[in-house]
Amino acid sequence: MSLNQDVGSRGRGRGWQQPDNPPKELRRPKAVPDETKVEAPKSTLSAEAKEWYPPNYVPQAPASYTPDDSQYRVQKFSVQNRLRQAQDQNPYNLNEMSQYLDEAENMDLREHIGYLITVMCEITFDPGKFDILCGSIVDMFASTLHNASYTRALVEAIVNQSIAESNFRYNGARLCSMYDSVATPEESTFRACLLERCSTEENKIISGVETSEENMRGFAMFLAEIYTQLEDSQGGRIKTLGESLCKVLLHLLDTDKETNIKAVCQLLKLSGIALDADCPGGINAAFERLKRRAQLPSVRGVLALRATRWGLAENDPTPPLEDPRRRQNGLMTPEGGYLADGYTLTPEECAFMQNNLPNNKTAALEEDILEELDGDGWGTGMDAEMREGFLEFLKHSNQIKR
Repeated sequence: MSLNQDVGSRGRGRGWQQPDNPPKELRRPKAVPDETKVEAPKSTLSAEAKEWYPPNYVPQAPASYTPDDSQYRVQKFSVQNRLRQAQDQNPYNLNEMSQYLDEAENMDLREHIGYLITVMCEITFDPGKFDILCGSIVDMFASTLHNASYTRALVEAIVNQSIAESNFRYNGARLCSMYDSVATPEESTFRACLLERCSTEENKIISGVETSEENMRGFAMFLAEIYTQLEDSQGGRIKTLGESLCKVLLHLLDTDKETNIKAVCQLLKLSGIALDADCPGGINAAFERLKRRAQLPSVRGVLALRATRWGLAENDPTPPLEDPRRRQNGLMTPEGGYLADGYTLTPEECAFMQNNLPNNKTAALEEDILEELDGDGWGTGMDAEMREGFLEFLKHSNQIKR
């Protein structure tokens, strides 16, 4: 059988079908009669039903809260969370601001205060942005600083942020200094509102209305910052701020708590030198109380700092020890002078220095050296006039030595 016949007997074309095995028909799904379907149970609960109480439940009257006139401050968690909350909240919901902002005609001020709070939160998170962002908020309020109502809202926002945020206090004092410099100290409405706000906060602390020690410490540190940065008309410090600072400082020491004592020591490192000059009575009373807690390292550090006039006193130089080798018959011999260490020269040292120190007199140039240099051995190609001028230069500059 040939190869073609073998292949042809078993080959099948495309149209090949196998009629003996027809394809099976797919089975159709059985239809479920309607009467066999299960209906979903219907709920008998109602939204208008009365509230159910257990049999032994005793109804209680709802708690009533009296409005607190004191300033409300949000609880602190972290800088990132507080910044996120400040950015997410409605900037026009300024409940902690003055009621003056609630009037309809003050919408511009509400917008400005909202933007100010946003910028202050940004500076709190990144203090290095102060120089970039402060210009816009200073220009925004510059035209309204003569208005006491507008300025009080501005001062309120800055002081509250400075008390609550330790990372903003220094820049908060800088911001106050910039607003204060817009007008002269005698005509500065901002300064008057700031001093009024500080006096109010001081009275709240002294009278016991302010019970949060964290807010007390925050206000004391901010007060120290503006006390050291603001100046009066003569270029000096505002002594009323120093007196208020001493009162708050003494109030913190009266609590006799280690946290407050450490805060006072930190405060004194910042403004102690100024308080010593402006309010000696108040700071002396503070140091008398600090001496009772001298076992604390922070207290010992600030006591030692004040003992050295806040780091300005120069240490007394200790006299050099006497060298027994420099004595002759029990007496010093200062005829030869003194060295840099304060010791006197011995006769041997004087003789050595006289023999080896260079003579101040200019050594005269010898004629044989000049004749040697004036010869043809130079090989420089200078003519007689040029050589004469160069030799004269060497004589005056004393560059020819044996």
